Amino acid sequence: MKSLLILALMVVIGLLAFNYLTTGELKLLPGGAGGGSEQEFNRLQGEFRNAAREYRQAQKSVAVSGVDATDAASAALAEVDNIEDEVRQFAKKASTPELKAAADKLLKEIAQYKLDVQ
Repeated sequence: MKSLLILALMVVIGLLAFNYLTTGELKLLPGGAGGGSEQEFNRLQGEFRNAAREYRQAQKSVAVSGVDATDAASAALAEVDNIEDEVRQFAKKASTPELKAAADKLLKEIAQYKLDVQ
């Protein structure tokens, strides 16, 4: 009986850890109400952060080695523009006020980023 209880506890801890690492939420089971909208927002936020990182890497390669990385930098900035448009569309159709506020915050972050890199 004791070993069965320990096994059940280990399974619960494993599920919590797995869900926290994959979704960033401490839940026993992933998902929930509005999960699709939240996932879409998280995807957009991740894509923005990835494009910003790619732009910084292109700028570093220019500074360090003198290699012309203007194509990579231009592509990253174009990706930021595309993501900004997607976030605007997402903000219009956001299912909850929290997601709308998060989208507005991300739009401000993108606008500030674009000002900083120009």
